Amino acid sequence: MKSVAILLADGFEEIEALATADILRRAGVAVSLVGVNQNFIRGTHDIIVKSDITLDEFGDKSFDMIVLPGGLPGASNLALNKNVIEIVRDFDSKGKFLAAICAAPMVLGEAGVLKDSFTCYPGFESNIKAGSAKYTSEKNVVKDKNIITAKGPALSLEFALFIVSELVGKQTSDSLKSDLLLELVNA
Repeated sequence: MKSVAILLADGFEEIEALATADILRRAGVAVSLVGVNQNFIRGTHDIIVKSDITLDEFGDKSFDMIVLPGGLPGASNLALNKNVIEIVRDFDSKGKFLAAICAAPMVLGEAGVLKDSFTCYPGFESNIKAGSAKYTSEKNVVKDKNIITAKGPALSLEFALFIVSELVGKQTSDSLKSDLLLELVNA
């Protein structure tokens, strides 16, 4: 069974974190909500979520992917956390997946793990230490080697289904899309 850690810091974007967790769990992926500084994390819209584990317990677990939800100041709080940056660099050095949505690609930029291209919330790209990576606005979700980035809240389901496709397979992703009636949204 694949496993994913979704890192949560105060000010995280609730839709991006919880929709992704929901979709991944529907796909049979083991998801752990990881509280960066504590067990109860307040989202950017004052929804309080209880984490499954804290970052201090992270080292005891083996994950296939880390997901970083955006939201402000959540993404900034992740980017400023030295332990988060160290974990992101470690995952990248092992070729493990890292996925970030909205403002959260700033964490990947801070860690210096962006590759050739990325996307983020439109207009936020100037806040990302992209190095030689180029911002692209043409796609909602961009995969570049082991890095997956996405634009923002309304695209949370597309982002999550893309992750499912990468971790579990396109058939599972397509089945979930049908079950969720997403083809009707795009019709």
